[in-house]
Amino acid sequence: MKKIGLKLVFMLAIVFGAMNFSSAQGFEIQDKQKVHDFYPNASDPMDCYIHFKNLKKTNMVFGYKSFLVDYPMFWDVSFCDNKNCYATFKTQDTMAAVSTNMEASLKITVFPNGKAGIAKVQYLVFDYENPTDMDTVTWNINVRWGAETKSWITEAVQVYPNPVMDVLNVSALGNATFDIVDSKGAVVKNSAPIDGRMDVSELTAGLYFVRCQSVDKVQTISFVKK
Repeated sequence: MKKIGLKLVFMLAIVFGAMNFSSAQGFEIQDKQKVHDFYPNASDPMDCYIHFKNLKKTNMVFGYKSFLVDYPMFWDVSFCDNKNCYATFKTQDTMAAVSTNMEASLKITVFPNGKAGIAKVQYLVFDYENPTDMDTVTWNINVRWGAETKSWITEAVQVYPNPVMDVLNVSALGNATFDIVDSKGAVVKNSAPIDGRMDVSELTAGLYFVRCQSVDKVQTISFVKK
């Protein structure tokens, strides 16, 4: 009787262990690595993605919640999930539903403004319908060198509203020139503000940067186009 009881307990442990293992495999982190390292250039924006693959046989809605956000305040940063972009880090939210074997992602875009520094960001990611199926992912972002040929404008250039739909207000600096750059560093618009206003209605939704240059000085300010 004792042997049967022990055998039953052992079998139940295997069954429940398998159930727990299965529930913990609802999704897979990119490269099966919880920590990802990124090395942006000091003078260019960089998209820092971490992807998550749905391993369930049904659609999955990923939830996420910030755990640690530590970055140099002189950097411009933005945060995107698979349905929205934000001009700052989102505390918590859900993503758009992801089909079986498809991926969702969280993206941090960094523009270091020519300044070296280190950032560490951690988010808890989980299956919204089964919150016990969760994991923590980490972005280590290291900008090793600062700008070499240009100094950075110390006067604050402001843009608003942010996010913006059609017209972006820009506080201009004298004879400065202006570009709008996308998150990959490509110039998508090259024109100075007219009466402090820039038409951005033709831009697709996403993250952009206003780059203001004056002689040997430059400043970059991020904004989100809705």
